[in-house]
Amino acid sequence: MQLSDNTVPGNYQQPIRNFTGRIVSNYVEEVDFVPNSNMRIWYNNKAEDYPTHRHSCLEIAIPLSGSYTYVFEDRTIVLKEKEILFVPPDMLHKISGTREGIRFIYLFKIDFLKDFFDYSDFAELIREPLIVNTSTYPEVYNRIYARFMEISNLYFFYNSVVKETPIFSHLLGIIGMLSKSECNDGFEMPHNDKQREIYIKLRSLLEWLSIHYSDSVTMEEAANYVGYSKFHFARIFKEYTGMTFYDYQTNLKLKSVVEKLADTDLSISEIALSSGFNNLTSLSRNFETHYGCSPSQYRQRIRRTKRS
Repeated sequence: MQLSDNTVPGNYQQPIRNFTGRIVSNYVEEVDFVPNSNMRIWYNNKAEDYPTHRHSCLEIAIPLSGSYTYVFEDRTIVLKEKEILFVPPDMLHKISGTREGIRFIYLFKIDFLKDFFDYSDFAELIREPLIVNTSTYPEVYNRIYARFMEISNLYFFYNSVVKETPIFSHLLGIIGMLSKSECNDGFEMPHNDKQREIYIKLRSLLEWLSIHYSDSVTMEEAANYVGYSKFHFARIFKEYTGMTFYDYQTNLKLKSVVEKLADTDLSISEIALSSGFNNLTSLSRNFETHYGCSPSQYRQRIRRTKRS
């Protein structure tokens, strides 16, 4: 591929013209990042497909016009105009049936995020392809889309340098919005003293539950922790988190299960017990409801991806 592409508008040429072309070996793509940086962003207006590949970086695609089709091992995702797709690092995928259109493709190294205390929340979100649109993330979609457009402006409209620090600042803001939305933490710190007291108590409780999720904490124990009656606690907990106390605990347990399926060789029964499920049947029922497959099927899919 040439360093300069005459089919791309001048404003969207690569700001640092040092692109060597795609290098793919055994399905693994060696991403050609901008020299001395952790990113590469493309303005893509080509009606061409990309064969099956994977890479260690996070990929994000946003069609500005037309659609864009990603094919994964067990699903096909047709991205519509202005929808946002997060492709997990190291996941095999191809782009197929591409027609005329325009899209931004973002590639970011995110290994440094693994040192962040709450990175596991985002890692859980992107274990599978993640679509962000007005239906999946209605409260934050517009802000996330605007941030990506600002990232594109910062990248393309400087001719000799890449504004990496502000770009990653926006990316971290996007990750924060997604993680916060997924946790259903919809409250900002209230101004009212009484509401602020409730907020602080519940924040403390959620942090405590994130450590003791496998202990099968009862609602009575949780209510005692914050000093409320059981019935008052049930009401304000759902108001605060958007889900019942039982459902919240189940989600914490399932998050632990997914991490152990991917990162350990424990048996499914051992994972069930260590994550707070009373038995394998309970885990399997909840897991299939949440993820649409059994724990063993999920583990097989993750392992096939890692071996590829």
